[in-house]
Amino acid sequence: MNNDEMKQLWTQLQACEARIEGHLQSESARRGRHAVRGALRWSLAVGWLELVVWIAFTALAATFWVQHRGELHWLAIGLVLHAYGIAGIWACATRLLLTTRIHLFDAPVTVQQRRLSELRRFQVCSTLALGLPWWCLWLPVALAIARQWGGVDGFAAGSTWFWLTLSVGVVGMLWSLWLARRVAARQRRSPFWQRIVDDLSGRSLARATREMEAVAAFARE
Repeated sequence: MNNDEMKQLWTQLQACEARIEGHLQSESARRGRHAVRGALRWSLAVGWLELVVWIAFTALAATFWVQHRGELHWLAIGLVLHAYGIAGIWACATRLLLTTRIHLFDAPVTVQQRRLSELRRFQVCSTLALGLPWWCLWLPVALAIARQWGGVDGFAAGSTWFWLTLSVGVVGMLWSLWLARRVAARQRRSPFWQRIVDDLSGRSLARATREMEAVAAFARE
């Protein structure tokens, strides 16, 4: 075999190796995209279930304040819970729209990464915004349930204890806000804090983010 034939054979081998490598990367990218879609489908299913729960909560709150509109303190509690339910519906519907935009509409990997990052940011912020008020909201919810289905008036003995309990809840909420700021500052440096953020955004979205990063890495290669 002369030099020209060896060079030709070497070129063919390199081309074959490049095709195999391209096929492997394409297959890996395809599997990565499929994994992302699977994670997003699970997130959508959970989101629709949450939306149903929020609608039911809001309907119950509306029924409560309508039935007790003649009593100022019960009316106020019912309106607060109703407003909270509407906020929950809006947050849940927004998350569903952001998730659907990623799941149904194809786009370059970098665009999908940005959309997924926006979705996770919104998920974390909305989870905190809806979760922190429960330091205080658990009390009016418990009072409303006792009033509606047990006929018990929690204010019969006075309202001082109510305001004291709410004050403790406000302190707890402020402490949680301070902790959330520390988590936001440290999450990139600590696996522990990163796991907390993953829990806030949802494990399915965290898994989708990791798969999308893998797809982006293959795309860069």
